[in-house]
Amino acid sequence: MYYIHAISSITHQNTFRIDNIIKELSPIKENSNLISPDYKEFIPGAALRRLSPVLRIGLTAAIDCKNKIGKKFDAISVGTALGCLRDTEKFLKTFHTSTSDFISPTSFIQSTHNTIAGQISLGLKNHAYNMTHTQNNLSFEMALIDAIMCINEGKINVLVGSADEKTPFLELLQPKIISKKYPLSTGGSFFSISKTKNKIGIIDVKTIFNSKNTELEIKDFLKKHKYETKDIDVILHSDSNIEIPKSCHFINFLKYSGLYYSASSFALHFAHDYLISKNKNSALIVNDICIDKVGLILIKSNEA
Repeated sequence: MYYIHAISSITHQNTFRIDNIIKELSPIKENSNLISPDYKEFIPGAALRRLSPVLRIGLTAAIDCKNKIGKKFDAISVGTALGCLRDTEKFLKTFHTSTSDFISPTSFIQSTHNTIAGQISLGLKNHAYNMTHTQNNLSFEMALIDAIMCINEGKINVLVGSADEKTPFLELLQPKIISKKYPLSTGGSFFSISKTKNKIGIIDVKTIFNSKNTELEIKDFLKKHKYETKDIDVILHSDSNIEIPKSCHFINFLKYSGLYYSASSFALHFAHDYLISKNKNSALIVNDICIDKVGLILIKSNEA
């Protein structure tokens, strides 16, 4: 088991520094906005002006997690599907329209996918293992698998999380290649995990990049840990079309997170607080936001 010791989420819900987000959640609407904390509390003003929203989210959530555990991280693992898309757009527009022989490198430097993890490393003055994973909707699951591997190799406290942002460009694409069923959103969730026992633990994570039968894959995943679907108290899913027992609470987390490709990190925060507040034992996150790509995360309470 890999135990969660701190969580920090910045989303379209009131999730930042809230002990139980279950009480705060309501389905988000098309016009909902990111609920941002006072970033100046975490990031110096001069640096803050240079950071795009997704960088502010990642750095602030990471600092908040570190403050909660009061210890240094031995590894940092970040997942992001689209990276710093706003800075990528800014760089490409400048490159296309500039008449100067010299272009400021700032937007290019901040446009790469690993900029979030890099900013966290700089902000925390942390020179430990630092890795970015970008596998579309499975980016967070891959980052979580990496974090678990780090712990298995002897690292004590590992920071893992994900962040993605919506932009006007994505809104233009939404009618064509992105589902319109849920509003596009921005969000990031970060976790401090370790082997030290705590209330909620992660049992296992699995990614399937060429999924053929989600129900069968869920059954095999649970069987590995001596569970059946009927043993699971809550399944958080991304509009999944699967049959479940009546005893299991079935929640579509995209209704509360909105649509961003690494929203399964929000679902893990949701599941964590659900088990504690409802005094339940187990939760399964089924992330199949993208066709044929399925992420499964199984978590368990030690107190139910």
